[in-house]
Amino acid sequence: MFKKTVVIFLMLAVVAGTAFVEASTGNRQIEVAYRDISVLVNGVPVSSDQEPFVFEGRTFVPIRFISQALGKNVTWDQAKYEVRIADPLKLGKDFSGKTLYVSRDFQVFSVVLEGNPTTGYSWEVKDFDQSLVQLLGEPTYTTQTSTNIVGAGGDFTFNFLTQGKSGELTLEFIYLRPWESVPPIEEFTLKVKLIEPEEKITLTEEDSGSAVYLVMPLNKMEISLPGNPSAGYSWEVQSCDGEVLALEEEPSFDSNAQGLGAPGIFTFKFAPISPGITDVKLIYVKAGESGPPEKEFQLLVGVF
Repeated sequence: MFKKTVVIFLMLAVVAGTAFVEASTGNRQIEVAYRDISVLVNGVPVSSDQEPFVFEGRTFVPIRFISQALGKNVTWDQAKYEVRIADPLKLGKDFSGKTLYVSRDFQVFSVVLEGNPTTGYSWEVKDFDQSLVQLLGEPTYTTQTSTNIVGAGGDFTFNFLTQGKSGELTLEFIYLRPWESVPPIEEFTLKVKLIEPEEKITLTEEDSGSAVYLVMPLNKMEISLPGNPSAGYSWEVQSCDGEVLALEEEPSFDSNAQGLGAPGIFTFKFAPISPGITDVKLIYVKAGESGPPEKEFQLLVGVF
């Protein structure tokens, strides 16, 4: 019954969004009742820049702000007139010191850090520029589901929402006992680059291990890696879910200098195909050799 109610609620919210558009363009006029409606998510009041209203006995609320308050990512495809709701990218300790590329245009992403509050320790996020991203509610803690042992530990989850502004910031997290005045026993940092909604994301060798949001159909991604085919080496795509992300064309090579045997740059151009999450791995190998690759390049890519 709960799942059915949620589905109906989201459908009504989409209809509400459509009604707003039609009323503003003059295609259809509706009369609605505003009754100072309060919206609570898990008992916490949330507010939106568009007020909920009642129309023909049903209550309509903006789908974006409800979904984001629940920690979901929301995208709008103007070409298809589709609203897509999905779980955000979840970045764990492996991404410490790495970079997240994400649209500035109100996208949700999560930082999930292992911890054990039964020991008195907890994860906290230091002060950051809230004009660029905001923390959605208080961080949540969930115990590990693979064990029933008391005090086994679990995950602290922090959900963040971009605020419509381009820029860069670094999120810093510390693991400590709040009442102790000693340095934290563990730290986590994540650089966040907020890009224009239609901007092409250009990555280089230094971005290996990072995470990337691609909003369909606006964003595309380009990876440029140094190499020297005259020595028999080349970059190849070892893994990538082609149903989520695909090469637009064959990779190209541009020499850095004139003359035979000069090194240069291999360029791979990717375009989002359908919503999903995929690991992208490129390897630098020598033709005819079966040993481990000379170099690797990896990304976590979410298409929304």
